[in-house]
Amino acid sequence: MENKSRLAVETFSANIDHSAQNLADESDFRTRYMNELKKKRQHGINNYFGIDELLEERRQVNQQQMKTPGRRGEIIKHEEIDKEILRRLKNKTQI
Repeated sequence: MENKSRLAVETFSANIDHSAQNLADESDFRTRYMNELKKKRQHGINNYFGIDELLEERRQVNQQQMKTPGRRGEIIKHEEIDKEILRRLKNKTQI
């Protein structure tokens, strides 16, 4: 009986370590992707000046999500694209 409880505690602590690693990985992924999105150009509604790289990225993420639905990476990418668009709109209205 004693071995079973010890095994349960070890399994539980291993799950905590694993979930902490997942959170750290997700945070790192979000930071890297956010920095990548800041480099992309956005022209707003007028496409006269060329392609809108931010909207193109959103289209690619949508296509990938249709191919492999439910992946956490695509969900994070959607959230980060939305945050970047809002950040740019805020900066534009403040100027």
